[in-house]
Amino acid sequence: MDLVHLADERGNRCVVRVTGPSRPGSHNLRADVLVSASWVDARLDVYLFPGDLDLWQAALLELGPGREARIGHDRGLNLVLHMIEDRSLAVTVHDPDRLTTALGMRPEEDWIEDHCRRAEEVRRVWPRIC
Repeated sequence: MDLVHLADERGNRCVVRVTGPSRPGSHNLRADVLVSASWVDARLDVYLFPGDLDLWQAALLELGPGREARIGHDRGLNLVLHMIEDRSLAVTVHDPDRLTTALGMRPEEDWIEDHCRRAEEVRRVWPRIC
């Protein structure tokens, strides 16, 4: 299930696909981060803890020019969406062990509402974790 799905007409894409609990009985979720552009095609891992979805949704709802929403924070992979003045996004993926890259993209107008719905869907599918 895609928590994040951003793509543009140039072929740039960033997806955070939640695949389920990190292990049976775990209180966190495992997700694949898929990043592709003309210069990169990568699949990285990130673990989401129970409060991460709350922080993600709150940051999305406050996102505006000059503001950021992030997943991962200071534990391994860090995905940052930074909104530019023209409402386009600078998407940065930093995995300290493997990759740092940035993509520029202009998502659909309703992408924030769509991504808040995606977070709610993740909560519905895995209610004991989220």
